[in-house]
Amino acid sequence: MPQPNSSSSSTPKGARTQTSIFSFFSTPKKAGRTAAPQSRDSQDELLEEASAAIGDDLLAEVEQAEVMLSSPAVPKRTGAKTLGGSAKPKGIKRKALAASHFEELDAAGSDTSEEDGADDDADDDYNPAASVQRAGRGRARVVDDSDDDLDGDLDGDLEADLDDEAGAQSLSLSPSLHARQRGLRRPDLKRMRSSVAGASTSSEGSPLMAALLAGKTPVTPTLERTTTSLSTLSVASSGSTPLMQRMNLQQKTQPASGDDAKRERASKFAKKNEERYAWLVDVRDAQGVRPGEPGYDKRSLLIPGRAWSEFSAFERQYWEIKSTNWDSVVFFKKGKFYELYENDATIGHQEFDLKMTDRVNMRMAGVPESSFDHWVAQFLAKGYKVARVDQMESKLAKDMRERGTAKKGDGLVTRQLTGVLTAGTLVDPSLLTHDLATYCMAIVEGTRERSDASRVTSFGVAFVDTATAQFSLCSITDDAADRSALETLLVQINPREVVYVRGGAGPGLRVVQPTLSRGGMAEDGDVLSSPDAWDGMAGISRATWRSLKNTCGPRTDWIAMAARTEFWDVPTAKSEIEQAAYFGNAGEWPQALQHAAAHDPLALAAVGGLLSYLRTLKLDRDLASLGNFAAYAPMQRSTALVLDGPTLANLDLFTVSAEGAANPVAAAAARGNSTARVEGTLFALVNHARTAFGRRLLSRWLCHPLRHAATINARLDAVEFFMADAELADAASATLRALPDLERALSRVHSGRCNVPDFLDLLAGLRAVATMAAQLRHACASEAPARISALLRSFPPLDELLTEFASAYDAPLAAAEARLLPCPGYDQPYDDILATIAELDAWFDVHLKENRKRFDCAAIVYKHIGKEHYQLEMPATIKVPSSYFRLSATKAVNRYWSPELRTKVQEHAEAIETKTMVLNGYRQRLYARFDRQYGLLMKAVAVVAELDCLLALAVASASLGSPASRPTILESNGDAGGYIEFRQLRHPCVALAASGAAADFVANDVVLGRRGHDANGSSAGPDGDSASMILLTGPNMGGKSTLLRQLCLGVILAQLGCYVPAQSACILPVDRLFTRIGARDNLLAGRSTFMVEMAETSTILRYATPCSLVVLDELGRGTSTHDGEAVAYGVLHGLCSRLGCLGFFSTHYGLLADSLLRSVDGSEATNAASVEPHLRPMFMACAVNEDEHRVTFLYRLQHGVASKSHGNNVAAMAGVPVSIVQRASAIAAQFELRVKQRQLSNATEPAHDTHARVLPLTVQSDFANLLRMAALEPAVRLAASGDSGVAAESLAGREEEPVAGELGAKRANENQYWSCIVDHLRRTMPTPNN
Repeated sequence: MPQPNSSSSSTPKGARTQTSIFSFFSTPKKAGRTAAPQSRDSQDELLEEASAAIGDDLLAEVEQAEVMLSSPAVPKRTGAKTLGGSAKPKGIKRKALAASHFEELDAAGSDTSEEDGADDDADDDYNPAASVQRAGRGRARVVDDSDDDLDGDLDGDLEADLDDEAGAQSLSLSPSLHARQRGLRRPDLKRMRSSVAGASTSSEGSPLMAALLAGKTPVTPTLERTTTSLSTLSVASSGSTPLMQRMNLQQKTQPASGDDAKRERASKFAKKNEERYAWLVDVRDAQGVRPGEPGYDKRSLLIPGRAWSEFSAFERQYWEIKSTNWDSVVFFKKGKFYELYENDATIGHQEFDLKMTDRVNMRMAGVPESSFDHWVAQFLAKGYKVARVDQMESKLAKDMRERGTAKKGDGLVTRQLTGVLTAGTLVDPSLLTHDLATYCMAIVEGTRERSDASRVTSFGVAFVDTATAQFSLCSITDDAADRSALETLLVQINPREVVYVRGGAGPGLRVVQPTLSRGGMAEDGDVLSSPDAWDGMAGISRATWRSLKNTCGPRTDWIAMAARTEFWDVPTAKSEIEQAAYFGNAGEWPQALQHAAAHDPLALAAVGGLLSYLRTLKLDRDLASLGNFAAYAPMQRSTALVLDGPTLANLDLFTVSAEGAANPVAAAAARGNSTARVEGTLFALVNHARTAFGRRLLSRWLCHPLRHAATINARLDAVEFFMADAELADAASATLRALPDLERALSRVHSGRCNVPDFLDLLAGLRAVATMAAQLRHACASEAPARISALLRSFPPLDELLTEFASAYDAPLAAAEARLLPCPGYDQPYDDILATIAELDAWFDVHLKENRKRFDCAAIVYKHIGKEHYQLEMPATIKVPSSYFRLSATKAVNRYWSPELRTKVQEHAEAIETKTMVLNGYRQRLYARFDRQYGLLMKAVAVVAELDCLLALAVASASLGSPASRPTILESNGDAGGYIEFRQLRHPCVALAASGAAADFVANDVVLGRRGHDANGSSAGPDGDSASMILLTGPNMGGKSTLLRQLCLGVILAQLGCYVPAQSACILPVDRLFTRIGARDNLLAGRSTFMVEMAETSTILRYATPCSLVVLDELGRGTSTHDGEAVAYGVLHGLCSRLGCLGFFSTHYGLLADSLLRSVDGSEATNAASVEPHLRPMFMACAVNEDEHRVTFLYRLQHGVASKSHGNNVAAMAGVPVSIVQRASAIAAQFELRVKQRQLSNATEPAHDTHARVLPLTVQSDFANLLRMAALEPAVRLAASGDSGVAAESLAGREEEPVAGELGAKRANENQYWSCIVDHLRRTMPTPNN
């Protein structure tokens, strides 16, 4: 180091005549004599000037020259020595340059780090560079002097030499090394500095100084960037020769054999590196299975034993974690950066253009700690999993830990895998992109044999919303072959990740065990037949796999886990839950888990698989320990209106699926959960919730509308109350709008992941809701409806709790600096460490006074530079004892540590570190105390969420326009059958989606079923009949599908507790809603359009009841005309004569109406006596101009049957050539003429069988069915009682149950109701007395 009183240092900066190093990179006007550099400060300034003006490619060599410039020996001052006994000039501190560079990268959305290992958190010890190559912009690099290189390899010098040669000549690398290395290696600055340190001990010995002192005019270099990520430097005047190599050649001191030696060393290095990582070319999992082979586990990586023995300490630390998370991108914390290595670095470079270099024998890219959340979100959006490895201690904490131990450390701080982030298990609010729940689901499938040798399939399902730690579990028993209940569950929860047992069907796997279906057809793998199938550990069948793939969204992640060892079976799950003590030492399980353990083994196995997967993500304890486990029923038949998967999709409840989409069920499941309103959906119509947790509850309400009249009316009373008191509703909405996501925040507090600002927002939000509840209680008094009064009474008292925590920390400091500082006397560990620090501060004051007195200088002060605090700064003229250690100096002052001061500084640093740890511990202790009140606080959140939903329904009701009315909800009178009446009903979404559409929309009246018997026993409705089904005909584009959907949406809104867009509405609550709308195929499941139609129709016929609403749109159009009409005829007759459900049946089959709407004697039918007395014909009116082939749609629902479908007219309106339309019309006219002639001929022909004419085939089948059901019931009931152990019951009083009961109906594959069968025959065959 130069003398502080050097004459050159006293020269003003503007008067210096020394040539700047930057002159080597610009053309000088005139070469002149230059002065030899004497001052280290001047060298630093010049180098900083150069680094700010040039790119990093050239800066690597400039910094190597800077090391050479700093080599002159520094004479020691009398009686003083440098710390460590020798003068070691510190490297350039370019923190400001690095900081500004990272700010630019953050603004550009791209960061990277290049550093060899900084375990210390300070910038002084850890100065990596980060960059993304950008056109026209240089890149700064900062060298670190960290301790982590203790784990580095011994090839640093060789690697530096290899880097020096990279620009001059290309190396011949083996193919396997090229598989790891994409481009030339970048210079390792630290190794370059270490390799040239001490090479020259004088300024004249430096190549750069030799050029300066010789006064030579330097050649202007040209910076050229290659297209690869690892760019090189070329100089225009010397071809590809690097700058420093050219300057070395000017010295002419290097022997001619040096190049050969370097090449030989480089070749050895390449060969060694190839051998070290050859196993990365042929990737295998821990069991030795290659990717693509059956049973491959993408999460593990096989590393040979020889490779482990050759790893450095750092490499071993890294690969121990990476080898068990091979399918994740590992963000490895080093200092203030997260680094990616090897394949992860390649991903970062290819996907996001992160700068890639080589460190510790591995490819490396990195990002600053401050932008971690940003980059994790980017990787997750691309579909990658992210593993986070954090430093669990600082360098100082490591030294404190190792002090007093005999074992010498390896130079590494402790690092641990702290979490694996996946798209379906995010908990950090900065990574969550929407307010609705995101679920991770585990599923098992089990089969067992019945007494009749048939097999019954059941499922166990468990899923969790990790953001709120809410677990749900359910079992689906004896699901149908089409997995309708399972698909309904999948559409409702929309899982982002699905965990299942490896071994059955799945990606790349096939089940090859053929089984025979009930019809005798082979269904390869559709039913599991393994001996392990009963407990769910045999995997999933192909039929289930098809349902999962077809229903879940395309971005769903599939995680296969080995049975029992990874995906826990029931015994393992019980053992692991007990050992983990998730629910405390008492071990009292939540009620839902207790029930599953006793009665539902498949559900418990699913919970075991889910917890096992969460354990691999380091989330199991944080989530399960809250104890939020609840049973879930996808089809809540007893309490809610059942909406199955196809219905949720067809009615556009959450997404708008185009007609004819490949799979609208999958489209609904793939919906983007967002707070943004999707126009045209019912959820967008009602989603006026002000809070995030309110929106999640409202989404669940929409999936499960209410069923019982009392609960519906109670909710409607609350909605009407808020609509009437707009001022009160607005005040409550204003409070709710400002609330954070309290539900998710409470979960993060429990796990300790909540940051200080979020915790403060949580407390403020709880204070706000407590105030709001008090105001509502005061404002409502006794006027509030029963539901609102019950909610306000159940709101727990929070004042005492909030007051306690308000006094636990320094509130102003927490709000200003986002730090929780305990109030005095609140936390004893913090008070103790503050006392220790105060004692040390007092000692420092005394020591300063002693030194001022000792050296008789009042100018002596403490200076804090970097991490070297409390340096005694004194004038350079003062001579100090030899025991003083000089730390730094300028021309005017020197800075020292006395021996005593050095010890106390170390103690002070350790005390500060202890204080940091105590503060971190205090935050966790405070969170733990707060978390003890989790149950109480969740009750308050649940009350607020329901109030928010009620306010949202009030806003939605007020926004429906006119007319809108409160629906009248009827109580069931015990009769089987439903009733629906809407007057002037409009489509709620279409009427509001387009501007002005509300005024133009044509409203219609819809009446289905019978309201009840009058005094004369008549059950006729307002329209003069009691038809439960409407046969709807009309032209194409006439509004039939819109009418079907608006009826269904009107029913859902009414049972949701909302007003309906109608002049009046009166309904008897519907138990289930079925829809068969649109034409589509399912290629992935191997189902044609007609097969999809028949599968959905089969579900309707199997599960519909007299209280169900069924909507069928153009059934039978996927096959030939005769087959399609026959299927439609049979289905419609079955719905009317066997089930008696309410519904619409839309069709273009005109002959269908003619056949069904005839009396028993074959004459023109009347409503009182027809083959189908439960059927009412109606059509959508239109006006037709045959000359112009133009149709004017009136969208008016009228009685009768449409004369035509007017398909040719619609074809003309669509732009089909007129000649084709005219020819089609002529052919259609000929067909119609032939049909009429045939009908006329049949009418005039004498009947050979008069009985067949009196009793049509339909009536004969009705009587045959009556006899068959009467004979079937006793046998089926006896078989059912034998299986269940319950005695068979009589038929009396069971009108609302299927023939032979629900179990018997399933066993016989028959779903019929006596009340409908008898009533249909009675009304079909009228008698004089009836």
